Amino acid sequence: MPGSNELIKEVLESVSKRDSIAYGMSQRSKLEAAGRFTWNDPREADGVPILARRKISDTDLNQRIHVPFDRMISTNKAGYFAADITITYGDGVPDQVKAFYKSLYERARWRGMTLSLADSSVTQGAAYILCSIEDGEFWVSQSPSISTKVIYDKRTHKPLYGLRYGRDIVEFYDGMEMTVYHLKDGIWTPGETVLHGMGTASRPMVPIIEFRNSPDRIGNPERVITLCDAYDVSMSDLSNELAALRLSYLLLKGLGERADVVKKQLKDAGVIIIDSDNGDARFITKNLNPEAVRLLQDNLRSLIFEGASSYDPTSFAEGSSPTAYEVSQRLAALEMDTNITVGQWDEGFRQLDYIIQTYLTTFTGVSDYPIWEIDRIYRRTAPKNDISALVEARNAGLNLSNETKIELSGLQIDPDEEAL
Repeated sequence: MPGSNELIKEVLESVSKRDSIAYGMSQRSKLEAAGRFTWNDPREADGVPILARRKISDTDLNQRIHVPFDRMISTNKAGYFAADITITYGDGVPDQVKAFYKSLYERARWRGMTLSLADSSVTQGAAYILCSIEDGEFWVSQSPSISTKVIYDKRTHKPLYGLRYGRDIVEFYDGMEMTVYHLKDGIWTPGETVLHGMGTASRPMVPIIEFRNSPDRIGNPERVITLCDAYDVSMSDLSNELAALRLSYLLLKGLGERADVVKKQLKDAGVIIIDSDNGDARFITKNLNPEAVRLLQDNLRSLIFEGASSYDPTSFAEGSSPTAYEVSQRLAALEMDTNITVGQWDEGFRQLDYIIQTYLTTFTGVSDYPIWEIDRIYRRTAPKNDISALVEARNAGLNLSNETKIELSGLQIDPDEEAL
């Protein structure tokens, strides 16, 4: 098998930096520290949410506020294009194949899996599924983005190998076999080799399929990490200024029995100056400019969603009444970005179709069939203002049927009572 020790070392070294970023984004979305890595200054570590950063000195941020922009961005896009993906068939696709897809999708709970794949793809740059034989049946399952890799032929861009790996173990897949490697004394030593059942000698198939967010495997939130950090720091700074003001007020009023402790905290934070242990405290005056703070935060927020090709959910908040045209304009960047992702996902689905075709024609006796007659439709799920659309239609003088008005308003007709 071509999965030599040198090849595995080369592959793992080549993906280590990409994995670090993907792992950091994964931990960031969970508000957890990415303890797998070491930074000189954890406060400035990209990929680590401010809530998870260690406090180094007394002057560091005490109150740390994190706004989960990454989750907003991922949820916006994943829900927009992956909530309603349907499969279509041409006349040349046999009924047995249609029944197989239906059974597979039901067993794998495909709708939930595609949303999970989309979330991982948008957040970490790529998502992966593993095709396998479980209890005699064809099965698909999601494989973690931070520990899965597909190696492609540089000329044809066809999958050559697939890897699923941990700290000291690697599952190495080629077109027919899977070999387990264990790390012993710095050397990857091969262990058991088995047929994975997805390919043949004439039609080798790597059973790991990649669903990329973009050709360069960069997630949408990753593009705006520094902007998200800047927003969190500005919010935290403002919160700490207000906290310092409150502590200063308590100190001046002589409230509480911990005046000495509070005084030391303020001194360490540089809020007050104390000439001596028994001296009076003199405040360093700080003038806050609310307009400047608001302008900075508004600009950062706007740049975050713009840079991530997303939209601000608050723009569709209750009480706002964007017109259908305004909604389409707010979603324009997301739509263009989604079209790129859909193109990448079509490649992944086509690879899945090839694997299923190989499995069915080789092991179940199904005759060969044209997989290009199998397609997916990505129906967009976007926020909308249906009442505004109705008003616009009325103002434009359009005559809408009652059924259309009911459909646009989100209401439903009970078929049993429709004639009443």
